[in-house]
Amino acid sequence: MKTVLIAYIIFINIVGFCLMGLDKRRAVQRRWRIPERTLFATALLFGSIGVLTGIYVFRHKTRHLTFTIGIPAILVVQLLLVALLVSWNEQRLASPSTAVEHELSLIRELDGDTIEAFVSYDNLTNSHLFSDSAESDAVNAVRLFFKNFRYSIHEEEVDQRTATVKVNITNSDMHALAQDLCCSILQQTSSLYPDRDAAEPVNYYRLLHDTLLANRYDTTVTTATFHLERDESGWVILVDDALKDELVSGFISYMNDPYILPASKVLSIQLDAFCELDGSQWKDYLRIEDVFATYNTDYYAQIDDEYTAQIAACFDYEILKCRENGNTATATVRITSLDMPEILSRYKKYLLEYAATTKSIRDNDVQVSNETSRLLLAALQENQSTNSTDLDLTFRNNGEAWEIYFDHSFTNAVMGDIDTAIETFNTISTDSSAQEG
Repeated sequence: MKTVLIAYIIFINIVGFCLMGLDKRRAVQRRWRIPERTLFATALLFGSIGVLTGIYVFRHKTRHLTFTIGIPAILVVQLLLVALLVSWNEQRLASPSTAVEHELSLIRELDGDTIEAFVSYDNLTNSHLFSDSAESDAVNAVRLFFKNFRYSIHEEEVDQRTATVKVNITNSDMHALAQDLCCSILQQTSSLYPDRDAAEPVNYYRLLHDTLLANRYDTTVTTATFHLERDESGWVILVDDALKDELVSGFISYMNDPYILPASKVLSIQLDAFCELDGSQWKDYLRIEDVFATYNTDYYAQIDDEYTAQIAACFDYEILKCRENGNTATATVRITSLDMPEILSRYKKYLLEYAATTKSIRDNDVQVSNETSRLLLAALQENQSTNSTDLDLTFRNNGEAWEIYFDHSFTNAVMGDIDTAIETFNTISTDSSAQEG
């Protein structure tokens, strides 16, 4: 704005000076003259310096009192007007509240520099989790972030060279936004199996933009306290982390709160991620390689594939209860998976039927291995049953977020309560041996 005004003043005074020179030339040539009202209008439009300079440089209108007195008078009035405006502006800027209002108006306008300032907040988020965002993502996210931003100054205290200004900030419910954003981040950063390709870093501002776009938030009113000091240029706002957080209605604190999400929500997000795994991913996660130790190269890969495919198809969960106690939490979870006790019972039945035939006596070791492996694959393929296992999970908060460790009991439940299945299988084997004896 200042640049435009300066450019205008220079331009109009050059015009005034040129008009005086042109009118002088036409007077000498006795040609059509420039109307005096045009020259006065130019002077009134803040071209008086150019017109007055032209009077003395070109020695034109020097005998016209309307010019020799009128143009300097216009210049004096304009200089007084400028002095009054400057004085008024200095007094206006001398107020701490006005200095604060000036800064807050930048947020309402959201120009490029303002957005860059907010993007550069060191603690706006858990920044170590995220990659650098594209500029457009950041701009769009920040604009949506401050869509509901309003402010009102309600208190000012001045003590010589220091001042305090309190402002009511109206914006979207930042606690609810932080919860939704943390859920989105957790969903994208959860790592379930160690051998998968490294995921691309999360684009924080794109997630923020999408979260704001997908949800409607109520507005809340919070208080921001500005501390100012007066120096030679006027009142200067002392910016610290507390003020940054207050300007965004506590969003920075919420995003850095390790307890922003309840333990039950974190657990459900982790378990939801398991629900999305396919058979090959379950194989990676469980590190399955000939899970039933058949050592049969013709069948073990098919058996593993069928087994993990059924885990992927059957896996489900229900959080029965979850209780937090300080930085620890305990949850009771019901895991649903394939019914391994039923599968191994069916497999044992097939083995006994095979053992009762003369073929089992005639077959060599390779043929026996192939047949028993084929029977196990058939028992898996025929399965339509699921099995539910209740287990207790204990996890803790590490000061940044809830950490959940899935132990052997969880793995056993995922694998269809394989501990009970093996126990049942061994019991059947013992009973069968006793009956044969």
